[in-house]
Amino acid sequence: MRFSDLNKAKSEPVVPEPRKPARPAPAPARPAPVNPEPAEPPLQVSGPEKFPDLTPVVDRAEAVKKHIGAYKPPKTRLEENQAAREPELPFRELDAQAREVYSRLLDTAGDLLKSINQPYTEKYESVLHACGLAAATLKTNSVLLNYARYSTAEDYLRAHSANTAILALAMGLASDLEPSELRLLGFCAMAHDIGMTEYGDLYGREGRLSEEEFSAITLHTESGVAKLDRIVDLDYKVKDRAKRIIFQTHERADGSGYPDRLSSEDIDPLAQLISVADVFEAMTHPRAWRESANPPDVVKELIEKEGRGFNARAVKALLSAVSIYPPGSLVLLSTGEIARVVKVNKGSLTRPLVEVLLDPDFVPAAPALVDLLEHPLTSIENPVGLAELESRNPKFAAKLELERWWVEW
Repeated sequence: MRFSDLNKAKSEPVVPEPRKPARPAPAPARPAPVNPEPAEPPLQVSGPEKFPDLTPVVDRAEAVKKHIGAYKPPKTRLEENQAAREPELPFRELDAQAREVYSRLLDTAGDLLKSINQPYTEKYESVLHACGLAAATLKTNSVLLNYARYSTAEDYLRAHSANTAILALAMGLASDLEPSELRLLGFCAMAHDIGMTEYGDLYGREGRLSEEEFSAITLHTESGVAKLDRIVDLDYKVKDRAKRIIFQTHERADGSGYPDRLSSEDIDPLAQLISVADVFEAMTHPRAWRESANPPDVVKELIEKEGRGFNARAVKALLSAVSIYPPGSLVLLSTGEIARVVKVNKGSLTRPLVEVLLDPDFVPAAPALVDLLEHPLTSIENPVGLAELESRNPKFAAKLELERWWVEW
């Protein structure tokens, strides 16, 4: 699947044409005359391919309903999808719930990173509990994905670990992983960069690393695997598998990763999911030496690299979890307004819940939530980059950037 193929889905009409009403049943045949003339041979129809619009005739009762005005045409796909959607809590309540869960994830990630350099620690069960809570929340409240856009100022690694866990769990749910696999995925995603704690002077430095420095920081995978032995409550039944997953999260399907340049078939499936979640999280968040990228641009790049740098199934799992316009994306609506995606609608790649931020002239507008699945005449035209926002309304752009930094509450 390529990004160009997905554009076709965007260009299709939002509301499919309703199926044509069934043709009424034919009137009863008249009695045959006493001396009938030879009947003409019946019309031969070889199959429905001769008449693609031919529809089966329903029973007479259905036809009568149509003619007396009681007939109701079948529901469109959009109407069926809306009817199938379970009633949800108001967005404000979903947001409050998601914020609480995210706060716990951040605390858990911070505790793990602080304690992992001690001779021993007991953090396996606490990480499992926090990731289990996140997975259960994601099943009914995808607003939690909106919180994965945050960064932590004191140390980017804390939010990066929590965000990667959220994204990986959403991908695991989209992949229908078994509960045991989902638990292991959450733990390994949270712990995938514990080896980085030995390289704080490098990963937090402004400016790009030299080749020698980059080679040194790639050793964090081996360091992370070694640190797993310090987690004394880590289930011995899964420790070897966890070590393999964490060791392989920076490998690439085409053999371009590190440390062993493994190819796709040699990389653990859970490591492939974490690999995509890790890269997506990193690219959509600022670092000391670069700005963040708009999430739709990152999704496009990952799709274009599908099968080369990244495993195709893992990329599709990310797409299923966050859609083409992930939470946090700035988008231009067909109304001319600028909005931010705040919630993905399950089963829809292009019609999320958005929060209108600016009017067509890039002037702040009254806050309003618009569910594009319930407003078929409004659609997303294209992403809006931060550079465009800074040129049209620099003060508002600065405000949005400041909002991305997590503040304890």
